[in-house]
Amino acid sequence: MLFPLRRGHRELAAAGRKTYNSFAEQEVAMSDEEKGRVAKKIQEKLDETGEAVQEVLEAAKESVGQAEEAMEKAKEVLGEGYGKLKTTSAEAYAKAKEYLAEARAALEVARERAGQLYGRSRELAEEAYQKAKQEYEKLAAQLKKGYAKVKAKVEEIDVKEMRDDVVDYIRRNPGKSVLIALAVGFVVGYLVRKREP
Repeated sequence: MLFPLRRGHRELAAAGRKTYNSFAEQEVAMSDEEKGRVAKKIQEKLDETGEAVQEVLEAAKESVGQAEEAMEKAKEVLGEGYGKLKTTSAEAYAKAKEYLAEARAALEVARERAGQLYGRSRELAEEAYQKAKQEYEKLAAQLKKGYAKVKAKVEEIDVKEMRDDVVDYIRRNPGKSVLIALAVGFVVGYLVRKREP
């Protein structure tokens, strides 16, 4: 069972979702394969983070359990020593103090592990963001190159010359031109007509 996320972890998760959503909203035409690859990398990082969170939470639960046991022992010892002689009370007090020190140490370990979890989660989120950013920049560069190539090709085409070539072809081959126009009209009509469900 997972514990509910604390405030810092909720903020970290929200930042990860915001980064992912901002990346997803960009107007970059990605192929399905590229989208799948990026999504897979992000999912792997999320899985790693989830595993790290689970490990730290288990360790923290164990430390808290140890602290509770130590506090219970301290309560028992103090209860036993309450009605006894002063020397027995002093021994009970010393034992209780020892158990409380153990509890404090166990809680300190839990705090350190929680700090490690936060640090590791932040590292993983930053790493995932950097990878997503690199992929975005790479795809944007590819898109710019492709756009430049298409633009160059379009600029190379002389529309006036092509129009003159088409008109000459139609004048030289009027029969073929009419048949081609009929075939194109038939295909377009076939494609756009309504079909019964």
